[in-house]
Amino acid sequence: MTDVVLLDFDGTITKKDTTKALLTTLLILRPWRIFGLVWFVFNIIRSNHSVIQQEYKNKAIGYLIVGITESHMQLALNLYSYKVRELYRPEMLKKIKEANQNGISVLIVTASPTFAVSKCASDLPVTVIGTEFKKNGDFYCRDVNGENCYGEEKVKRIEFWRQDKGRDCSFTEAWSDHFSDYPMLKMAKQRYWIGGSALREIVGRKDPSGNFVFSEY
Repeated sequence: MTDVVLLDFDGTITKKDTTKALLTTLLILRPWRIFGLVWFVFNIIRSNHSVIQQEYKNKAIGYLIVGITESHMQLALNLYSYKVRELYRPEMLKKIKEANQNGISVLIVTASPTFAVSKCASDLPVTVIGTEFKKNGDFYCRDVNGENCYGEEKVKRIEFWRQDKGRDCSFTEAWSDHFSDYPMLKMAKQRYWIGGSALREIVGRKDPSGNFVFSEY
């Protein structure tokens, strides 16, 4: 039996969403695409539905990476990683370290692109499961490969990982800053929510037995 901790990334391991940092660093590769990017960003901001926001985030990322290879993205990804590591919550890094020392596997399950979060977490003892983008050979396409790793899809990806590894797993705890991750958190023995008063109100109504960690950031 393998013990596993499940962690969301943006707003959970980090203090805030890192999409802006990713878009601005990818834009370095093609600065002339800023005009088209504005349209996607406008739609991200104007939408009040998290699923639609995530769709436009993926469209914006796809718009910036289409036709380039991951090796060509390294300069941008290095800068993105540098920015993101400044946003890490020390207590979450400590949790990852302690889990590793106790022989517990850590899965970061995120709606963000796997290629970006894997770069940030390259020095952490974790496995990253995220949104994948289609490729034509070594070149990225603009579309997501399969479903966005969000909501119920996270559960499917975790189960696929478990079957692929041939492991009998016990999910000891799971952490998130957004209630869309409730399907994933229900997989764990202990559910931990981290966030402010708005999330606390939602958790109080919908998951009163969950653990809440208040944070203004």
